[in-house]
Amino acid sequence: MQQININNDLLVTQRLPDGYTWTLASRLSDMLYMAEELFGPRDYSYTILGIEFVDDGPRIWYPGNRKHIIIQLDPSAAIDMSQACYQLAQEVVHLLAPTGSNDANNFEEGVSCYFAAYYMNERFSEPNWHPDAPNYERVLNRVAPLLDTDISCVRRLRNEQPSFSKMSQELISTIFPNLTPDNVNFLIKKFD
Repeated sequence: MQQININNDLLVTQRLPDGYTWTLASRLSDMLYMAEELFGPRDYSYTILGIEFVDDGPRIWYPGNRKHIIIQLDPSAAIDMSQACYQLAQEVVHLLAPTGSNDANNFEEGVSCYFAAYYMNERFSEPNWHPDAPNYERVLNRVAPLLDTDISCVRRLRNEQPSFSKMSQELISTIFPNLTPDNVNFLIKKFD
């Protein structure tokens, strides 16, 4: 494993007259709050242990099959608060309905990419964030028009089925009646 240099501002807070400076821990809290407000409550039976950096991140990891979750970020995020927040926001959507495995469907990955860009625009006024991998860009391009039209669609879907990975063709078709069967099938297909 390579040596990773970490920007102290990501982990070390400074006292302010009315609180503290933002770190990844406080940003995680803010992101979870925003995601739950937009998309519905998370599954509190899972314990979020924290954030770490790993050569092949970002992702979430379930150590020991104990309903624990660690958010793993790429080393590029260790030196750049904006990059760290973008990656962290993308992983936050997966914290809403964890499954204990890596079985996200295209809809969940599209929502995660959408939320990361949404968070960066809302909190940092940085509207130009987007995934750099083609498979993530592809799912975002399919999901963004749906959320741009009605972001509350995710909450309505999760009210019926909290787990993204268990959403059915019938449920997706009910919420998005104008989607073609091919588009519905794409959304529920396991992310590649």
